[in-house]
Amino acid sequence: MEKSDFTEAPGTGVASSASSVADGTTPASVRVWLVDDNEAVRKLVAEVLSHIGGIECARHFSSPDALLSVLASQPGPDVILLDVQMGDRNGLDAVRPIKSLTRSTRVLMFTSCYNRDWRERALHDGASDYLLKSDALERVAERIRTPAQDPAPARVGRRRVSCAAEPEMANPQSSPTPKQSAHLFRRTLGRLRMFAN
Repeated sequence: MEKSDFTEAPGTGVASSASSVADGTTPASVRVWLVDDNEAVRKLVAEVLSHIGGIECARHFSSPDALLSVLASQPGPDVILLDVQMGDRNGLDAVRPIKSLTRSTRVLMFTSCYNRDWRERALHDGASDYLLKSDALERVAERIRTPAQDPAPARVGRRRVSCAAEPEMANPQSSPTPKQSAHLFRRTLGRLRMFAN
């Protein structure tokens, strides 16, 4: 089991910031766990999302295996941001096991590469959305906070999303080459650093 770099906040109830609390208090933050094999990406995303407000990046993990180990013994968060390509691990393979351990947790794929087949598989297996790391983090934060905008399962196969990847990724059906992956990774880190400053 991997020890996360961030400690979990007290309380394990499901939080929601989508509506105000009836007694006038500030709504609780949405608890988010990050799963990405790149430590720099995890730390930058956690920092930026925490500054946006209404989101608490309570824990993060370098692999789906580490996440699943913790989920087997602890209640899940409100949302899991899950990368797709993590070395020899694939985040798509973790969606069903995550949902079997914590049905109320929303899984948002968070990847550098748009691939229609990956997206359809993720949504079919129980993910709530397929987001790109190149998306503005304000949009990512909005998706974290608004479960009502999750696509309906019956419409998964028909819904089209424009590819926000680089021009050389013109064929979203193919996996990126190592050169394309490196380019997307550098671009993603640059954007995240810009938001962090």
